[in-house]
Amino acid sequence: MTQHTFKSAKRRYFRAFWPLMALYVIIVLAGSFGLNQLDPEPKWLQATLAIACAVPVIATLLVMLRYVSETDEYTRLVQLKGFAWGGVITVSGIFIVGFLQLFHVIENFEVFWFGPAFFIAYGLSTFLLGGRDCL
Repeated sequence: MTQHTFKSAKRRYFRAFWPLMALYVIIVLAGSFGLNQLDPEPKWLQATLAIACAVPVIATLLVMLRYVSETDEYTRLVQLKGFAWGGVITVSGIFIVGFLQLFHVIENFEVFWFGPAFFIAYGLSTFLLGGRDCL
């Protein structure tokens, strides 16, 4: 595992992060616009666009893990604990929503929102665990 300086690791992270986010926005907007132009919307195209939208997000998660592996032990510990707590919080929410649906307390809930919920939980957890010192 090669260790980089904070500056070089952060630079490599943002050099990958911003293009991936731009690609994500382009795919979501262009795909949504393009699908709205078709009537009926072909299922194969819907599935392709759904997967294409997920690919930059998955790549971003991998870039985040690469960033963690390129930093010192303290930063790595804080980031991975934030990742773990973000996962625990998100999965806990999934179970709560699932059981609320199972017992007919709430209607169906769009599972898409658990993705953004994870990133919020991860960011807040990392910040509270001392991640503000790792910037």
